[in-house]
Amino acid sequence: METEHRIRLADGRTLACLELGDPGGAPVLYFHGYPGSRLEARLAARPAVHLGLRLLAPDRPGFGESSFQPGRTLSAWCGDVAQLADQLDVERFAVAGVSGGGPYALACAARIPKRLARVALVGALGPLVGMRSTRGMVTLNRLALALAARSPPLARLAIDLAARWLRHRPERFLAHMLAGAPEADRKVLADADYRALLAASTAEALRQGGRGVAWELTLLARPWDFSLQEVSVPVRLWQGLSDNIVPPVMARGLVGALSTTEVHYLPGEGHLSLIARRLAPVLENLCA
Repeated sequence: METEHRIRLADGRTLACLELGDPGGAPVLYFHGYPGSRLEARLAARPAVHLGLRLLAPDRPGFGESSFQPGRTLSAWCGDVAQLADQLDVERFAVAGVSGGGPYALACAARIPKRLARVALVGALGPLVGMRSTRGMVTLNRLALALAARSPPLARLAIDLAARWLRHRPERFLAHMLAGAPEADRKVLADADYRALLAASTAEALRQGGRGVAWELTLLARPWDFSLQEVSVPVRLWQGLSDNIVPPVMARGLVGALSTTEVHYLPGEGHLSLIARRLAPVLENLCA
């Protein structure tokens, strides 16, 4: 079963959220990747039902059906999450931050720690520390992050234009994902159901055009507005060692900076395969 929520925030914005799993279960918030949307959480629907979890997947500002928020920061997301939880009668919850959703999970762990039980990072993007932190990343992603770090206005313009085109041709995004993908990711992308889900999530992410996606890229690429040293909530990190979208060097950087981390390095797993095939053990471990 799926339930769609539209939350009215204090500043008048709308926050869209997809609910999956057991309405009476332990709450877990799913923070989607980049570019992604609440629809991405359908990958976790079956394990959520099996484990009896209440899975809540919000669109970030400017993605899907969540209102764009001018001038937003990473940690501003924490206020939206707190309001979402309050309106859905959730006091404490776990968070799964997937890929580009990882920094937002860490921001919540730093800024609203009393609301969080624990955090799982799944192929999560880490802070950029020069080009060393992107070693092993596919070239186009490295170039996009470098441009966003050095010239945010130019990067936002380029991503906005590209995103508007990709919204109507999400298969082009899939073709980009295939270019240079490790074998594990190629196998996942060969599955028609997975490709359809990924295409739908990407198209939904770009429903409003490219403004939200363009703004977020510069947030991820530039210095974050919170410190990893602020994180005291237990963090469980999952990383595919064949990942060339968010390479293992980023995971190792996060492990070195976080004080309470349980690490799962998975040989042979890529980025997409990790998310597509490992969410069941991630959720089971997260709520154990």
